[in-house]
Amino acid sequence: MQLHQGKFLFRLSAPHLPRREITVTMVVKKGGLCMATIRCPHCGSPVMVRGNRWECGWCGDFGNISSLFPSEQAKLAPKKSTPKITLSFTVSVEDSTPPPRHFTRTELVDMVRRWDFSENEWACRDLLIADFPDAVRRWTAEELEDMDTQDLLCEVGDSDPQTAVQMMKLLLDTAGSHLQEPEVAEQLLRWDMCDLCRNQFVQVPLLKQLKHDDRLARQLFQSAYVGDIQEDLLDACDWFGEAELKKHLYSLLTQNRYFEGFD
Repeated sequence: MQLHQGKFLFRLSAPHLPRREITVTMVVKKGGLCMATIRCPHCGSPVMVRGNRWECGWCGDFGNISSLFPSEQAKLAPKKSTPKITLSFTVSVEDSTPPPRHFTRTELVDMVRRWDFSENEWACRDLLIADFPDAVRRWTAEELEDMDTQDLLCEVGDSDPQTAVQMMKLLLDTAGSHLQEPEVAEQLLRWDMCDLCRNQFVQVPLLKQLKHDDRLARQLFQSAYVGDIQEDLLDACDWFGEAELKKHLYSLLTQNRYFEGFD
């Protein structure tokens, strides 16, 4: 605490507000603060006065102000000469947390292409949001912030399967040769896209795309991860009567050094 030109200055930390502080200024005008000692009518010890009641901390006696001796009641009567204190508080909160950085589409593409998320761990999701604004328009910015890549793909898949397939292609195309790295392939094919490819509404346009898009077929069946996603798509070929497509996709899979058969 500091006293400067009639002002008491306090600086208080605010642990519930990260990286913030609160400054409180107390201005004292004229005189000081004085309080007469009021004594208990029973034992004579000082009492505490709250409103119109008093209580003795020594003997436990208590009562209304009117039960005090007249001399003690007189001490409580306001006097013109009683010093007055006026306190004014000025509270300011300073937020030193920098606002979230907004990345351009070019920057997001570069992050996914390099598979480097040191600046933005949600670069894959944010790239989808940037490239497909119409598909995500029904959600608020706060709702999109609460989604991860898998959530966003599944949500779009339920309402717009064709766009969900194009979203999937964008991520696979941008990741490029990193799909031959087990960590990258597992993230995309096992976690981000597996539930999407189980959706039968998505399987229809996806199988149609796979008939003429050999690049997508190789991305899905010859990357460094083999698991449920390939098995689900082969089963979908059976379900939708795509025997020739299944034969082609399975042929690609048998050429994948990571394929050791299905359980």
